[in-house]
Amino acid sequence: MLATNDITFSITYYGQLDRLVDQLEFFTGLPEHVKEKIVVQIINDGYNDAGAFEDVCRLYEDRMNLKAYEVTEDVGFNNHGCRNLMMMESDTTWNMLMDIDVYLKPDIVEAMTTYNLLKEKIYCFKVKFDHPDDPADYEHFDPKKILKWITHPNTWLITKPAFWTSGGYDIEFTGMRHGDSEFFLSLDTETYDHIVFHNEKEFEVHVQRPNRSRSYLNQATEHVKLLTKTVDFVTKRNEDKDRKFKKRLYSFPWKRII
Repeated sequence: MLATNDITFSITYYGQLDRLVDQLEFFTGLPEHVKEKIVVQIINDGYNDAGAFEDVCRLYEDRMNLKAYEVTEDVGFNNHGCRNLMMMESDTTWNMLMDIDVYLKPDIVEAMTTYNLLKEKIYCFKVKFDHPDDPADYEHFDPKKILKWITHPNTWLITKPAFWTSGGYDIEFTGMRHGDSEFFLSLDTETYDHIVFHNEKEFEVHVQRPNRSRSYLNQATEHVKLLTKTVDFVTKRNEDKDRKFKKRLYSFPWKRII
């Protein structure tokens, strides 16, 4: 017997208007029996596009279960604070966290809504890049050699309880494109094991060339010392549960527009 899973898909936006349209077109084009099981929430991470984000979202608000948010002050790379906010705003147990350059296919979304998902699992997704990408180029932090070797490092199908065992993403990394490994390492992976998503077949997500020229500071140059200090602070704090679960989850003004 097929399961039925309500899932919220959470996506951050920072000026990638073409990809915003791609994602909204994709989700509105899903079969109705799939679309009725999902909610899509998208947040503009402070990008000033003269209202284009809201205008585009409003074209789709009556065609799908859509929630749209706007950060009203650009504080630099802020994907992780936005993810914390969207997890707080989500009404479903299961949540798909993904970047706007991660493209799905209808069969993978239908599988998510019908597969017998196990709440003690965190599902990762095999990834196909449309640009050169060598796993050996990355820092590795997953002893199972799944993250970055096989799957996208920050695309998760995860329950709220599993997500919050991390205490949330670390907003100390605001302004730096960094922090995915610290999030993963702060999860309770003894209770919630991570596996590659599949049912009768393997699925993969497609990552189109990401735009890495916006919204974050260069961690390879002037911010190396700051990054080192931040990683050290986060690591020590996450070892202390009292501090880990009392950290701030976001530090920016925001509003819901849909």
